[in-house]
Amino acid sequence: VLKHLRHLNFTNNMGEQVDFDEFGDLVGNYSIINWHLSPEDGSVIFEEVGHYNVYAKKGERLFINENKILWGGFSKEVPFSNCSRDCLPGTRKGIIEGEPTCCFECVDCPDGEYSDETDASACDKCPEDYWSNENHTSCIPKQIEFLAWTEPFGIALTLFAVLGIFLTSFVLGVFTKFRNTPIVKATNRELSYLLLFSLLCCFSSSLFFIGEPQNWTCRLRQPAFGISFVLCISCILVKTNRVLLVFEAKIPTSLHRKWWGLNLQFLLVFLCTFVQIVICVIWLYTAPPSSYRNHELEDEIIFITCHEGSLMALGFLIGYTCLLAAICFFFAFKSRKLPENFNEAKFITFSMLIFFIVWISFIPAYASTYGKFVSAVEVIAILAASFGLLACIFFNKVYIILFKPSRNTIEEVRCSTAAHAFKVAARATLRRSNVSRKRSNSLGGSTGSTPSSSISSKSNHEDPFPLPACAERQHQQQRGCKQKVSFGSGTVTLSLSFEEPQKNAVANRNAKRRNSLEAQNSDDSLMRHRALLPLQ
Repeated sequence: VLKHLRHLNFTNNMGEQVDFDEFGDLVGNYSIINWHLSPEDGSVIFEEVGHYNVYAKKGERLFINENKILWGGFSKEVPFSNCSRDCLPGTRKGIIEGEPTCCFECVDCPDGEYSDETDASACDKCPEDYWSNENHTSCIPKQIEFLAWTEPFGIALTLFAVLGIFLTSFVLGVFTKFRNTPIVKATNRELSYLLLFSLLCCFSSSLFFIGEPQNWTCRLRQPAFGISFVLCISCILVKTNRVLLVFEAKIPTSLHRKWWGLNLQFLLVFLCTFVQIVICVIWLYTAPPSSYRNHELEDEIIFITCHEGSLMALGFLIGYTCLLAAICFFFAFKSRKLPENFNEAKFITFSMLIFFIVWISFIPAYASTYGKFVSAVEVIAILAASFGLLACIFFNKVYIILFKPSRNTIEEVRCSTAAHAFKVAARATLRRSNVSRKRSNSLGGSTGSTPSSSISSKSNHEDPFPLPACAERQHQQQRGCKQKVSFGSGTVTLSLSFEEPQKNAVANRNAKRRNSLEAQNSDDSLMRHRALLPLQ
């Protein structure tokens, strides 16, 4: 049939010429008909909307008038003929269970992935430092966060650190200007300078925690903070322990002054600080801290922090600092009743309490925070502890030096020291006398005694350090007994006598022996406090 079709041509019943080409294809013209529904009776109307002419030029063979086309008989909108619509960028094709593969649903790309083409079969993952935008059509750089100098929190911490440096420098200037006054001398002038220098280092070390962490800042900030605080607490410890040991010495002589001389004090401070330096050197050698870009805390943010290298080393650093602070607190609490001119013990005790509260609170806060707030928590702890030490130890002294110069005199210092020595001796004497009376009463059946005591000094020449009258008045007001104390370069003696009823001669002789021993012990107590006057 195909062989005959190639040579066949005829005229159909519509009068049109029908021909077939050499390939057996029909050669002819075509009319494009669109079925319309009649608005009157709903019948079908055949409307010609175009034609196809095989004899026309290429590009002109097909003509369609789309304005005449009606879909579904009456609508001009082209109907959707697929089972699924195209998936826009930011989505991917998802398989619908039970449907053919040509039918699919559009699924949004998950966070961190994107698609930039239509009908994407899968979403692409963003690079490590990038994150998908809101529409998931592209990737944008992640937000980078650290404790910056320009943000309000960083500015506030910087201002407090600068304020601490300024106040410490001011106190150091006041102590330098009034270095020859009794208040400055009584607080161990040289160690006070070193203590103020260490506080300057403490405030300055907090600045290393602000700004974008670099490898060198990460390796410098923790050792700087640890060594500064150990140097500070070592100075306080040596100051407190020195005065306490001298006051409690049985026979304070030049040997104690030589043993607790300035060179030994600085040596002890150096040894305490050297231990912290060794800890830091081992830490930096074995597991040095470094800058770290943390992508795990939040998907859209990169936190630039310092990886400490070894939390154990950080624990040793803070633990050793707290150990020295505990020892310092022990000695400060033990010496809280000493004269204030020699040792600001109650202020040191309070400052150590602040130190412990700050660093005990720091541990859970440090463990529960993340990102830039880790550095902020440590800066707050450093500043709080530094301000506590500065305010408790030095502000009272600066107030006396600047606003109460009448209390910054050698007489005031002597008065305080002599009053303390007298109270200690009187308490010891009365305590032992009460014990003696109880023993005498139990041995001899005595019904009462009337104690009277006197302290006198026998000197070969004039006393260079006479006791101020305030010491005598102070003790008389507190004890209500008339006693006299005088210090001279000769031998200081304490004599006690008790008027006991002569009911039992043996009991009286025993009581006198005990009173004589108590007097000798009281002599030692007075000599101990008298020997501190030249140390001022």
